[in-house]
Amino acid sequence: MLDSIKALGVLEQCGAYLHGHFLLTTGLHSNQFFLLARLTERPELLDAWALVLARQLEPYGTKTVVGPAMGGIIPAYAVARQWDGARVLFAEKDDQDTMRFKRGFRIEPGESVVVVEDAVTTGSSVAKVIDAVKQEGGRVAAVGALVDRSQGPLRFEEPLVSLVKLGEIPHWEAHDCPLCRQAVPLIRPKA
Repeated sequence: MLDSIKALGVLEQCGAYLHGHFLLTTGLHSNQFFLLARLTERPELLDAWALVLARQLEPYGTKTVVGPAMGGIIPAYAVARQWDGARVLFAEKDDQDTMRFKRGFRIEPGESVVVVEDAVTTGSSVAKVIDAVKQEGGRVAAVGALVDRSQGPLRFEEPLVSLVKLGEIPHWEAHDCPLCRQAVPLIRPKA
């Protein structure tokens, strides 16, 4: 794991760690947001993070890395680049709001993979990717994340390896959001 204070400083400097009033992809509101695309657009920064995450995932003994589209594609690729002979795939949402493999990507029956995501909050995207891997007959050995901002049980059971684990980042349902009550404008940072 990286030193969280230094890592947050890097994320703030490159615009990947924001403060304000944000709508999360889960529908929750928060006063903090990780727009990790601002980290992944900087290969010189991302490579150092990917190297550490790849080393932490090596004991799981797989050379196949899967990322959820969109946020997990670049981190998954960056991790896979650290391993000789690795391959990287991504799963995409379909019309039923599940994830599936398209573009000719296939998991072999029994193939072991790691799923790599940029940030984990509830684990819903990762859980959908895990389901897609299982539908192909594969198995997920572990999940890797640049940032773990979860604060409770995740929607998957596989081990989670993260570089930065943050605790107690406030988030609220819209009807309980103090920032809404204060009329702080809501930002949709991924829009």
